[in-house]
Amino acid sequence: MDKSVIDLSTNQMLLTYVFVILAMIITSLNGLNRNKEFIIGTIRMTAQLFLAGFVLVYIFDSSSLVLSILMILLMEFFAVFNIVSSKKGQLSRGMIGAISISLLIGSIFTLIFFLVVVVRPTPIYDPQYLIPLGGMIIGNSMTGINLALNQVLKSIDTNRVNIEGSLMLGATPRMAMDKIIQDAFDTAITPSLNNIKNMGIINLPGMMTGQILGGVSPLIAIKYQIAIMTAILSSVTICVFFFLRLGYKKFFNEQGQLIRNNE
Repeated sequence: MDKSVIDLSTNQMLLTYVFVILAMIITSLNGLNRNKEFIIGTIRMTAQLFLAGFVLVYIFDSSSLVLSILMILLMEFFAVFNIVSSKKGQLSRGMIGAISISLLIGSIFTLIFFLVVVVRPTPIYDPQYLIPLGGMIIGNSMTGINLALNQVLKSIDTNRVNIEGSLMLGATPRMAMDKIIQDAFDTAITPSLNNIKNMGIINLPGMMTGQILGGVSPLIAIKYQIAIMTAILSSVTICVFFFLRLGYKKFFNEQGQLIRNNE
């Protein structure tokens, strides 16, 4: 299977914005005024993707180890930034550190294993593999940590009295947070588990679809998709595990007391 890719002209690409206009109309009919967000989001997406495209063309042509690593680190930085920026003022430096360390441990370990043991490109840092695979692993890991963090913050607000009561009765912070940590872990990994269970039946994933559109045999695309989905599941699980083990401590002071605002 080796068919040439149909290149979209500028006019053809602009026609796809009809979908955004349709979404805006339907949202407005439902009484929600989200048009500004639709417009800003679409403009940002377009600008960011074109910028990323030009940068990737340069990196792919240069096959530079330094540029490839810098690109991965940049993705890691923006992943942490996206998590932190959505929690304006709610996170201490210690919590931000826990997020950063957890994301790096899980995503970098998984990416290195995936490249060195599974794919084995030549060179091993080939940006054609390193950057797209790294982006998928980091992006999904970011989502996992964000889901876990949201669940923990919500649960602490809801169960503050119970947590403080457990501490007064002699429980350690870890014991008082045990159920919250379990629930947050389950919440964070559920989307990845659901994706794996429904893969190929309810939906054809983006990586597989992209490869097929690029002329790759569906059987080869399937192998890559299975590999990346298992890698994503692993990375999300590792990242969330370390985040919850490191992060819960940041909700308590040195005396083991629950901090009202995590600052």
